[in-house]
Amino acid sequence: MATVAPKPAKRRKASSRPTRGQAHFAFSVLFLVNVLNYADRYVLSAVLPNIKHDFHLTDFVGGLLISSFLIVYAVAALPLGVWADRGVRKNIVALCVGIWSMATAMAGFTQNIVQLFSMRAILGIGEAGYGPASLSLLGDFFSRTKRGRVLSFWSMGTLLGAAIGVALGGRIADTLGWRWAFYIVGIPGLIAALLAWRITEPARGAFDNEVEQANELIARRDSVQEHGKIGKDFWETAGKLFQIPTYWVVLGAFIFSFFTIGGTSFWLTSYLTRAFELSLTQAGSLSGAVLVSSGVSGTLLGGWLADFMQRRRPEGRLFTCMLGFLIGAPLVLVSLFIHTLLPFIAVFVIAAISLNFCTGPLNAVIQDVIAPEMRATAVGLALLLAHLLGDASAPTLIGLISDRTSLGTALLVTAPLFLFLAGLVCLIGLRSVARDMKRMQEQMRAEG
Repeated sequence: MATVAPKPAKRRKASSRPTRGQAHFAFSVLFLVNVLNYADRYVLSAVLPNIKHDFHLTDFVGGLLISSFLIVYAVAALPLGVWADRGVRKNIVALCVGIWSMATAMAGFTQNIVQLFSMRAILGIGEAGYGPASLSLLGDFFSRTKRGRVLSFWSMGTLLGAAIGVALGGRIADTLGWRWAFYIVGIPGLIAALLAWRITEPARGAFDNEVEQANELIARRDSVQEHGKIGKDFWETAGKLFQIPTYWVVLGAFIFSFFTIGGTSFWLTSYLTRAFELSLTQAGSLSGAVLVSSGVSGTLLGGWLADFMQRRRPEGRLFTCMLGFLIGAPLVLVSLFIHTLLPFIAVFVIAAISLNFCTGPLNAVIQDVIAPEMRATAVGLALLLAHLLGDASAPTLIGLISDRTSLGTALLVTAPLFLFLAGLVCLIGLRSVARDMKRMQEQMRAEG
């Protein structure tokens, strides 16, 4: 009697590309989480004058309080970025949102500076896992032609969240006390965590290959790597990243721009209260308005300009970043010499619009030159270096200079210089980005 050959085992295949509805739902949730991310982060800068008064702090210690979160955030971003390259990214986002939201709410119960330092450190751990995983997710929900705009829209959440944090935090601190600012800002994150858990997990590299075989290759590679350890293959991945010249350029641009953005944004409310004698509510509301207006305008304009330039030249996105930095540097310098409120705001807003050109395009450049299976690690490593050397050190350094001179002088000697350096790095990178993009695409075609 003839025997029937057993059916071959079904080979695991990567899921098909996400539907339009799944992509839009994921983007909406990740945008909301990004807003809450920065609201939780920036509420401290709004209530810092009151905390300094209650705990009798100097500007240097106040800067350290801000930096404590960023240092932990930077250190945790790397291993969590590696985890995002191996684990279920939507679950990582959901877990981290829940952790940082609880830490923010608990900050309102602290009774001394040590306890507040501890809560801000836990906040850093929670927020560190969100960036690499979410950027990797967005890269697999949208095609290369849309990423510049998508990441620019997503990045608008950082500015909207920062504006909400400083505006709402300042008003709550003046009416209910600074502790209530932490309570009110922290609670919505728990709802966002549940929504993040409901996101569909897309296949890695779904829009970076034109043939199904390449998606299968990525799926098999993911199955091998999902139990990887940092010590086992991280250094191999990092070695590959550091062989990409454009990655060095992106690192430099991140470090110098983060220093300026972090230092200036965190001290802006305090600067307005001192330089123009505004109340905390007035300074917080004005800071929030500046961040929203300049952030939305600059991010949208930068995203549109980056994609417009990218369709004509492969270095278009990096050129847009360079343009924003080199326009913003002299404008920030001029604004800090102005001692009348309305002219200061007008010039500062234009400078901030230029600076925000880079918000989406810089992240898109990473997507352009880094293979999909290494992107979350690339983002995590970039965040580690950018935060440690950039915005983690900026508040403390500015606070130290402020204690010895004034806050205005501290901003004057740091912000324009680091913006100019960011523009210079991008200018250098225009020579390598097209070559690195071509190399990445050729490598993926060969593997497929």
